[in-house]
Amino acid sequence: MAKPRRDPPPPAADAPPPIKPKELAEQLNDPAFRERIEQAISALPPEKAAELVALLEASIRRRKVELFGYIAAAVVLLIGMVIAVYTYGRAAHGQFIGWVFLAPLAAAGVIMIAVARWAAKREAAERQQRSAPKD
Repeated sequence: MAKPRRDPPPPAADAPPPIKPKELAEQLNDPAFRERIEQAISALPPEKAAELVALLEASIRRRKVELFGYIAAAVVLLIGMVIAVYTYGRAAHGQFIGWVFLAPLAAAGVIMIAVARWAAKREAAERQQRSAPKD
């Protein structure tokens, strides 16, 4: 059964327009902008600051897991293609063996999907652990 599609909520009327990542990266080079961010973070209550740090750490951990997945998929793709070219070259004349080039692509795709799901599950578990009541 298909999951119901949820559209994102409309932006609030007083909300600032969304900032594109490239624009944000350019703004981070501005010392005045960085100082405003530092002042805003230092003005946060300690529990909110700790929550922000936890969110940033979780995001960094997820990116590390995803990077590991990208590197693993690239290595599998490279080795698989080398093996595919060797197998294709060693095949008898007239024998169709072109399918061998699909195997490395499929393996890399499976690795990337598996790592993405693993990262999402890990992040959900960490989020649930953070939101659990502390006794």
